[in-house]
Amino acid sequence: MASIPIIDFSLSVSDPKECARQIYEASRDIGFFYLKNHDIAPELIDRMFDCSKWFFDRPVQEKNQYPIGPNNSGYSPMKSETLDPEHQTQGDLKEAFNITKKSIDDESAKCFVQGNVKEQARVGTFFKDLHRLAIDIMKCFAIALQVPESAGGQHFFDKSHEWDEPSGTTLRFLHYPPQDSDPKTPLAGSHTDYGSITLLMQKDTAGLEVQASRIHKDVPWIAAPVIPNTILINIGDHLQMWTNGLLKSTMHRVTYNPQQLHHSRYSIACFIHANDDTRLRPIPSPLIPQEMRAEVDEFEAGRNMTAGEYLTWRLERTYDFWKSEI
Repeated sequence: MASIPIIDFSLSVSDPKECARQIYEASRDIGFFYLKNHDIAPELIDRMFDCSKWFFDRPVQEKNQYPIGPNNSGYSPMKSETLDPEHQTQGDLKEAFNITKKSIDDESAKCFVQGNVKEQARVGTFFKDLHRLAIDIMKCFAIALQVPESAGGQHFFDKSHEWDEPSGTTLRFLHYPPQDSDPKTPLAGSHTDYGSITLLMQKDTAGLEVQASRIHKDVPWIAAPVIPNTILINIGDHLQMWTNGLLKSTMHRVTYNPQQLHHSRYSIACFIHANDDTRLRPIPSPLIPQEMRAEVDEFEAGRNMTAGEYLTWRLERTYDFWKSEI
C-alpha cells in the first residue's frame, strides 16, 4: 500500500535539485508529503495551537460575533461547511476560524486572540513564516519542472504568490469536537484544496485520510498520521491545472478516530493561493503535457478563470451563507 513520504527540507539548501526531485515525485505520485527540518519554530506552532484551543473553548455566542462571509474570513460553526455536497446529507462536524492576509489586523483577528495585541502579532508572524516557507517549496517545483530561466526559472512562482497582492491565501484554525460514537457523516467531507499548496499542522489526534489515486476511485484511503515536528504538504487545484494533471490535487477527508471519544482534534492549515488576477493556464515546462489528462477533466472549467474567480466558484458550493444569499 502507498504511504506518504517524509522529505528532509534541509536538502533545499545542501542539494536543491535532489530536494526538488523528491518533492516532484511525491507530488506526481500521491500529491502529499511530510516536510521535516523546515524552519518554522516548534514553539510558535505550539503557541498557535494554544490560541486555537482558547478560541474554540469560548461560548458559541461569542464566536458567532464574527461569522465567515464572502471575504472568507471569520468563524464558521459546526455543519456550516459541506466539503462533499454530492454525498453528504449534512455539513462537516467541525468548526473553524479563517484569517486572510487582509484580515490579520482587523477586529475578527483580534477576537480570535481575545484582544491580546501581542498574540495577534504572533499570529501575523506565523502566517508570514508559513507563506515564506511555501514560496521556498514552490521554488522546488519550478526546479523540478525545469522552468526555463527566460520564464523565471526557480523564481517562476514568486510573482504569482506575492504577500502584498490580493489573493485567497488563508490561515485556518480547525476544531473537531469529541464524538459520542462513530458518526455517519464525515468530520470533513472528501475534497481537494482550491489553491496552489496547503501546509497542514496536526496535533495529538489523527483522522486525516488520503485517496492516493486520481485514476482509480476504488483504491483504499490511506492514513496521514500525526508525525511530530513535520508539516504535511499537499498539492491544490491550481498546481493541478497549471501542470495539466501532472501534479495531483488529491482527494482527502477527515474521519472519526477512536481517540475522539475523549479528545478534540485540532489542526492548522495554511492555504496558499496565487494572486487573484493570475490565470490558471499551463506553465512553461518541457515536462507538462499539452492537454489536460483525462482523469482530471473536472478541472478543465477552471482553466478559463483567474485564481480569485476559481476560489469564489468553489466557496459557493460549500458554504451555507452562499446558499442563503442566492
